[in-house]
Amino acid sequence: MKLLYSFDELHQIQEKKVYALGTFDGIHKGHQSVIKEAVQEAKASNAVTIIITFERHPLSILNPERLPKTLLAPAMMDEILDEMNVDYILRFPMTQDFLNIEASVFLDNLCKEQDIQAIVVGENFTFGVQGKGTPIFIKESLSNTNIQVIIKPLMTCDGHEKAVSSTMIRQAVKEGRMEDATNMLGRPFQFVGTVIKGDQRGRILGFPTLNFRLPNEMAIPPDGVFVNRVRIDGKWYGGVGNIGDNPTFKNQYHRCEVHVFDFNQDVYGKEVLVQFISYLRGEVKFDNLDALIAQMKLDEAKALSILKTID
Repeated sequence: MKLLYSFDELHQIQEKKVYALGTFDGIHKGHQSVIKEAVQEAKASNAVTIIITFERHPLSILNPERLPKTLLAPAMMDEILDEMNVDYILRFPMTQDFLNIEASVFLDNLCKEQDIQAIVVGENFTFGVQGKGTPIFIKESLSNTNIQVIIKPLMTCDGHEKAVSSTMIRQAVKEGRMEDATNMLGRPFQFVGTVIKGDQRGRILGFPTLNFRLPNEMAIPPDGVFVNRVRIDGKWYGGVGNIGDNPTFKNQYHRCEVHVFDFNQDVYGKEVLVQFISYLRGEVKFDNLDALIAQMKLDEAKALSILKTID
């Protein structure tokens, strides 16, 4: 899979093309429906699949104070799209000049002198000045061409009347409803972190942990204890983790730490993928170490039990 950043790079691709348009924040199940349709159309037409998206959310320019937290780091987004057999990602830099492009000009730049087989888009996607570039606008603008415009309806998930959205997922993550987030994302909520050195108190307690700084730009679950899975050097491990500042001890800072089961390697400085499977309980300040250790053993047992149901 190759990354593109401009119309000029797009126009250099000589193969037949199928576009999937969207912001794709989190690549949740609704987004996956759009992307899978584009990949299928491309395969049927002997074309390449190209994701058309943006480097940052438009609110990063229009109203930074309302900029939502992200659900997926760009590197993880690229990995997921590659696994979905996407050929190219055109990720436009988000600037004020870009936001000032008229919808008709943007669409013309996408399609002019290009062999486009189809454009797939979710029914609520908009682009261009004042969001005038709607799916209906695309369909009407291209009605005299041979380009097929496929508008995918919004998708609901089990237990939800409303359509899946990045906003709903962010709320689920914020409230610790990790199973709901997994249901809507089609995978557990996750982030990539670099292992840093902690105070190594976990080793003394019999529960050594991998420590991570929390990514400021991402949605973060509430403080508390979680069932986790982590990917280290391509291999998956189960674990039980904590977000918070360890109120039982003094002079702590806000972080994520995970006790990884059946793991005893030095991985300081390595990037690790951390998944959040289930929220077990909130953070508690314990009166003594014995009470803390007893609770950690209970957390470990519960986490192992939950992990058995998903392995």
